[in-house]
Amino acid sequence: MTDPHPNMAALSARVHLFVRPAARERFTALFKDVLGCNVIERDVGFPQPILFVPFPDGSGFSVEFSELAPEEYPGDAIDDEHAFRGAWIEFRTAGLALDQEKLRAAGIREFRHAGSNHSYFCAPGGQVFRLVELDYRGP
Repeated sequence: MTDPHPNMAALSARVHLFVRPAARERFTALFKDVLGCNVIERDVGFPQPILFVPFPDGSGFSVEFSELAPEEYPGDAIDDEHAFRGAWIEFRTAGLALDQEKLRAAGIREFRHAGSNHSYFCAPGGQVFRLVELDYRGP
């Protein structure tokens, strides 16, 4: 029987990712240099500092660089069949077209997912994400 008053209410505003150390520099440059995000390094005693990317609304994501992270699919192109099958992330932006062009100009791999009309991108290290407008509502 389903509890009519579940304790689980919503997703939190935090995501934690795992990326291989070899992709650290390219991953950091994507969010810092291409998309203009604030990127903070936090030394928590791991072999490499964790990256934290905060957003003005209080949300953010952290990245732990570990050899245990999945390997990135090689090559200049990516497609739905080869996109990493971990969690996919959605970022809200006030400049969708501009930010997508920045990603394309930086050579960030782009692909289409069957059943969606959104563009998806693959960050260095294999993390899949898409950008949506601030007011986007939908699947």
